[in-house]
Amino acid sequence: MNERVVCIGHVAVDSGQLMICDPCYIEANDWQDQPYATLPPNASGVYPFNYNGACSATLSPELAGSLAFNSGNSGAGVAFASGYGDGLYPVYATYVDDPMFGMRVSKVEIVMIQDEDEEEEESWV
Repeated sequence: MNERVVCIGHVAVDSGQLMICDPCYIEANDWQDQPYATLPPNASGVYPFNYNGACSATLSPELAGSLAFNSGNSGAGVAFASGYGDGLYPVYATYVDDPMFGMRVSKVEIVMIQDEDEEEEESWV
């Protein structure tokens, strides 16, 4: 399959961390302001799916962690520390032309520490 990598935009970071999740899970969960508190992961090593859980994951020795659904099962999202902290980071999508389904995004990459000899690619948007 042919691949093409395109910068699809930039993501702003103001808390030194990023999170990947399905947007519908944010509405379904309690993301209201809470007093900050570091939270331990559950017995499966998964953090709560809220701001404190995301912060706790990114402050862990791994600098990242899985976030749990209310049931305690992983899969609600993943949080991770962002490169050198706050900033505006380019997001790249790798596109493949699948013979059965047409153009699809096969992977997404957020470049938080760019090699000196790399240049940002042009965007579609």
